[in-house]
Amino acid sequence: MKTVSFVVLFLTLCAAPALLGQQPGALRTLEEEAIKEVDKLQTLTQQMVDEIFSFSELGFQEYETSRYVTGILEKNGFHIEREIAGIPTAWVASYGHGKPVIGFITDLDCIPRASQKPGVAYHDPLIDGAPGHGEGHNSGMAVNVTAALVLRKLLEEHHLAGTLKIFPGVAEELLGTKAFYVRAGLFRDVDMVLGAHVGSEFATSYATGNGMFSGLVSVQYFFRGKAAHAAMAPWEGRSALDAVELMDTGWDFRREHLRPAQRSHRVIINGGDQPNVVPSEAAV
Repeated sequence: MKTVSFVVLFLTLCAAPALLGQQPGALRTLEEEAIKEVDKLQTLTQQMVDEIFSFSELGFQEYETSRYVTGILEKNGFHIEREIAGIPTAWVASYGHGKPVIGFITDLDCIPRASQKPGVAYHDPLIDGAPGHGEGHNSGMAVNVTAALVLRKLLEEHHLAGTLKIFPGVAEELLGTKAFYVRAGLFRDVDMVLGAHVGSEFATSYATGNGMFSGLVSVQYFFRGKAAHAAMAPWEGRSALDAVELMDTGWDFRREHLRPAQRSHRVIINGGDQPNVVPSEAAV
């Protein structure tokens, strides 16, 4: 359904000017042709969903996923620009020429410790402790690639102007690198961006500023103290972990006074090495 929506919208933007003055049903005929082409790619779409699920790569580690997806697009005539915005696993695939320029974007990273056997309705990991696609990020790129392949075929057959650009939402769970894409100017010539994400129902929405579409700032705080033997002379040390814990506690008190739309989360990424040494470094 999402694939069809993307295809029809793109065709409306690209083909409507070219079809003005022709028979009233020309655009509708083109849309029906597109829907048939989407149906022909059902098997490939399902294969992409399963293949990306099998890779299950964490943010900034989506090497096999990116190699697989760009390989499909490259074989179908798309130009691939890799390592965009200084991110090794990020890329943009382009096809066509002229206006409008429509971008397609979707997330493709997974989350830690979410490994799961497909089709099982209870927690049953393929590999204990391994990452997995716990939020459906294996499906969005399959939808976008299918839409892109259908549109490439129709643009070529009907000699329509228009440019397709496919972007991967790299490390969305970890950081949200779309902001880095914006900063690198990757959307300056783009007229519209369509995003796909798995949901509980068939629907179309746009960013409204609620919790699901909020901006993200990711910051790491590093504290440095002084190491000491925790049993023999703990008074000689200055615990960096104490600083991290005090910061956490202080922020918890602060969160009570933030507006409801504000979301703040944290993890301690470094709490020291071993308990009998006062940690000289810690981070949150």
